[in-house]
Amino acid sequence: MAEYKYKFSIVTAVYNVELFVAETIESIIAQDIGFENVQLILVDDGSPDNSGAICDEYAQKYPDNIVVIHKENGGLSDARNAGLDIAKGDYIGFVDGDDTVEPDMYERLMNNALKYNAEISHCGVSFVWPDGHVDAHYGTGKIIEQDSFTGVHDLLLGEQIEPSLCNKIYAKKLVQNSCLDVTVLNNEDMLRNFILFKRARKSVYEDFCGYRYFQRTGSMSKDDSRIVRSFWHIEKARRLILENCTEEIYPYAMRGWLSLFINQINRHGESTDPERKNMCAECRSVLKKERRNIHYLIPRQQIAAYLIIYVPWLHRIVYRIYDCRR
Repeated sequence: MAEYKYKFSIVTAVYNVELFVAETIESIIAQDIGFENVQLILVDDGSPDNSGAICDEYAQKYPDNIVVIHKENGGLSDARNAGLDIAKGDYIGFVDGDDTVEPDMYERLMNNALKYNAEISHCGVSFVWPDGHVDAHYGTGKIIEQDSFTGVHDLLLGEQIEPSLCNKIYAKKLVQNSCLDVTVLNNEDMLRNFILFKRARKSVYEDFCGYRYFQRTGSMSKDDSRIVRSFWHIEKARRLILENCTEEIYPYAMRGWLSLFINQINRHGESTDPERKNMCAECRSVLKKERRNIHYLIPRQQIAAYLIIYVPWLHRIVYRIYDCRR
């Protein structure tokens, strides 16, 4: 590995993606910015399949630009941290091991970072579904400049900012020690982005769809058999954000945290599964304890919260009617 700084260090966590990782790597190699400007760090997070061997083959082919780390399985955040420890680039990017990037994504992101003197530069994404259809979010071409408050605000409310790390680049100085908790296994991107946007003096968003996010079957977020475990990881991420936010961000962090409990009751309130029933009971208990903060929710959710707390049977009827009309 050459001992010089790269324009980009791209960290790709790899786990059990032998069918997809070669396409991911090829899309990074094909970047318009020039692969000679890229340090690609492939972190094999204890993959039980052939993913690690595929990464090694690419490292042998591109020894000046690709580094492979083989480690015991520690989860996505832990794998990314291992990559960040050896990153040499001026900017840091992340790509998941089963997604791809459009050829012009990193060049456009870097040009915007330089033009607007921004520490974070980000874009839209395309969601690619198993049946082949693609949903663009959003591709309008507009450019938005954000200060620290606006960036965190938009992230927490889902306005302009996709919570993924993978459609963004970050000035290297932002990313060190940016993970609050490596044990969070769902919404870990939202949690790290909260720290990064909080640190960034300025970010810039261009609404082009540079990242292709493939919706695979079988992930924790899509598998209902693990929905309870997934939910408590999401809850922990949102609670950590709430515990670490500034006073001006607190209302939006509280809204995001409380909304989780309402949404879970809406989705699973009539389930007969014991785990889900217990989860919904815990969600209702939290809402009861947080009655004084319900005013931070939007009006529709305020009504839902009060119904859940005081007349849960009526909430089930009202939500059933609402759900049928959507």
